[in-house]
Amino acid sequence: MDMQKTLSYPDDVDLAKLHTDLEKVYQVSTYLDFPFTAGEVADYFLPSLNISGQQLQELLATQKFADIPFEISGRYLLIHDSQSLSERTQREKMSAAKLNSAENFATTLAKGVPFIRTIAVTGSVAYGSAEKWDDIDLFIVTKQRRLWLSAFMMLVYVRLAKLFHLRPLHLSLFCLSYVHDELGFATEASRNMHSPLFAREILKAKPVAGKSNYRKLLLENNWVKEIYTKPYREKLSEFDRNGINGISKRDRPWAAFEILLDWAEGLAFTFLSRYLCLRAYLTNLRLKSEGRNNRVFEPKMSRMSCVYTSNFYEWLHALWGQ
Repeated sequence: MDMQKTLSYPDDVDLAKLHTDLEKVYQVSTYLDFPFTAGEVADYFLPSLNISGQQLQELLATQKFADIPFEISGRYLLIHDSQSLSERTQREKMSAAKLNSAENFATTLAKGVPFIRTIAVTGSVAYGSAEKWDDIDLFIVTKQRRLWLSAFMMLVYVRLAKLFHLRPLHLSLFCLSYVHDELGFATEASRNMHSPLFAREILKAKPVAGKSNYRKLLLENNWVKEIYTKPYREKLSEFDRNGINGISKRDRPWAAFEILLDWAEGLAFTFLSRYLCLRAYLTNLRLKSEGRNNRVFEPKMSRMSCVYTSNFYEWLHALWGQ
């Protein structure tokens, strides 16, 4: 009997595109030394092919892609014998510990910084692949025209957390790597509309404060559903099942001081953006001297945004042709 007809994957799967995309997945898995599950690959790396993780495993079992040396171990796709499932488990545990630390920290930030709208965790922690000394990357959206005042206050909290050893050092490596005000994020989302990489980052983010505002961002960018239909629906369903919390807008009492706050915001932007650029320059010198060029990042500062874009992210951007 022809094996092709006994399997459950769709007959119209574009095998050439699947081969190309699997080569990219193999490169990412090799680079991170982190095995993905077949479901993760199907949902987040092959969304346009509309196949499930089980169907992907069936396709791989046909040996149509034997030149891409994935090894199937249960639901995982390993890239070599030394890639360890126990190591993945350890990274997941470390990511969970860092996420829990971020939740506690975000609660403090949301109470102390009145202009924050939402806080989420991105990067390796959100993907469950964090190692002990990886940063905890924070994605933050603030009230419009209050980004830099908020950033100043947040940096003070980060410094105090480290100074007073409120938690172990490896759980205090908070990085304000992706901060926008409301207009800044709307502009960024519009600029990256229909980008699978940008959409994947939004969906994989783990909201830890202001979940109702994070859900609102998803609804306002429903183009993400066109790329990642299943993960998008699952994310919204997760909110429906578990409930969502918001951040009370405690900035309203400040309305009488809008002119003063606007002046303070401009002052914070002028000095803090220059300080962060200088610190980024010094940090990049250290990273280069340590041979960690993938960690080198470009700071992108404006009135509405404070974003660090790493060489690793740019590599992903180029790899997926975006």
